[in-house]
Amino acid sequence: MIAIGAIIGGLTNSLAIKMLFRPYEARYIGSRKVPFTPGLIPKRRDELAVQLGRMVVEHLLTAEGIQQKMHDPVFKRTMIEYAQKEVLHLLESDESIENLMKKGLHMQDPSDEIKKKASSYISDKLESKMDELKQKEVAHILPERLQTKVDEAIEPFADLILTKVSDYIASNEGKDKLSFMIDRYLADRGTLGSMINMFFTNTRLVDKVQPELLRLLKQKDIQNVIVTMLEKEWNELKVTKLESFDDKVDTKEIVDEITSIIVDELPIDHFMQLSLTEAVTPYKERIIEDFVPRIVDAAGNYLSNNLQPLMEQMHLEEIVKGQVETFSVGRIEEMVLSISRREFKMITYLGAVLGGLIGLVQGVIITLIG
Repeated sequence: MIAIGAIIGGLTNSLAIKMLFRPYEARYIGSRKVPFTPGLIPKRRDELAVQLGRMVVEHLLTAEGIQQKMHDPVFKRTMIEYAQKEVLHLLESDESIENLMKKGLHMQDPSDEIKKKASSYISDKLESKMDELKQKEVAHILPERLQTKVDEAIEPFADLILTKVSDYIASNEGKDKLSFMIDRYLADRGTLGSMINMFFTNTRLVDKVQPELLRLLKQKDIQNVIVTMLEKEWNELKVTKLESFDDKVDTKEIVDEITSIIVDELPIDHFMQLSLTEAVTPYKERIIEDFVPRIVDAAGNYLSNNLQPLMEQMHLEEIVKGQVETFSVGRIEEMVLSISRREFKMITYLGAVLGGLIGLVQGVIITLIG
């Protein structure tokens, strides 16, 4: 009875385990379906797929679990070391930057494209700045220190003007020019001019006018008049908006010229011919030891802070569900058995042990009764 009970217990547990998976499809006798077909898992595969997807998202691959892993110091150190190794391998490349850009970015002429982009960027910035400055007055654009220097230079500049004018009038060229102007003036006055010429027959009129004019230019009143005029013009200029000069200055031409000068000064062609290792040699250690860890840390923090919405956008539950639905029942059986084969065997053995114990108890009872 012990043997019979053990056999029955082991077989029934083994049969129950197999009935979890088999038969894979429903069996029919005539038009009537055989009970317990298909097996439990094939029958509820769709429900199993849904539950597995939910279990993965809610209990296995959770945002909290991933965030905890990403903040783990050992994991972060491992990721930094991996990134440093890959970046170092890249930085030791002997290929020119131009070739690397052609391969990696699929550019036909990297130098030309960079120049165009740089020119467009600089031009846009300059035009934007020019448009902004046009709405401002000159006084708001020029530095205070420069305005102060101009204010202080007005009087010396007026003195310089008077000095230059006096020197010119006192020179032979100036005297001749003055004589020509006097003669033309008198000629235009007709009879009056002729009468004046009669009074200065022996002495040229310019010899009388030149000293008086020089004396006049040395008077303080003349200097004050020039200073006042310069100050007035300067003050009017300071409150003038730049847009008032649009008809006098071609802004677009200025922007294009400045842009061209800047782009021509950029060593783009030379830089493109350098190998990557030559270009970064002065900065290699800093890139590896400072820049890469910062990038990895920043990327990790960004991913960690945005992990929940990213996982929601990925719809992991739907992905797992879709994958499980594509599995054949045989593959699901193989997956489960590969994980729990030992446990299923123990259940079979336990059934045999329990069956044997029941047979032992039955044998004892029958012996006592008999």
